Amino acid sequence: NRPFADVIAEVYALVEQGVREITFLGQNVNAWRAPHRGRMLDLAELIRYAASIEGIERIRFTTSHPIEFGERLIEAFAEVPKLAAHLHLPVQSGSDRILARMKRGYTTLEYRSKVRRLRAARAGLSLTTDLIGGVPGGDG
Repeated sequence: NRPFADVIAEVYALVEQGVREITFLGQNVNAWRAPHRGRMLDLAELIRYAASIEGIERIRFTTSHPIEFGERLIEAFAEVPKLAAHLHLPVQSGSDRILARMKRGYTTLEYRSKVRRLRAARAGLSLTTDLIGGVPGGDG
């Protein structure tokens, strides 16, 4: 994880160069945590802070993991207009058995529940996902 101050300094530098849209990027970006002023910040707080920077018009993030996608991030979709109404949230499989074999840590019901809460938080949310057609050694 990059420190909060480093990330925000880069956002300010990008704004000075004329950048209006930023994307927070990571293998599992919604697991980002960083200490700042005696407490731990999460991605939802980073998004809120970046949205308060004059010149930033749109914020995106990718890639997420459903297991780390909590209520604070869902609330950010409802409360931060600069957060793009698009989310890539990989499901990987529609089979709980396959998800368990993949050690994904969630079920299809849990995934669908997050999607319902996200869509309730942000009307018109565009959701994309990844599906794996088969796994090595899998039997369907």
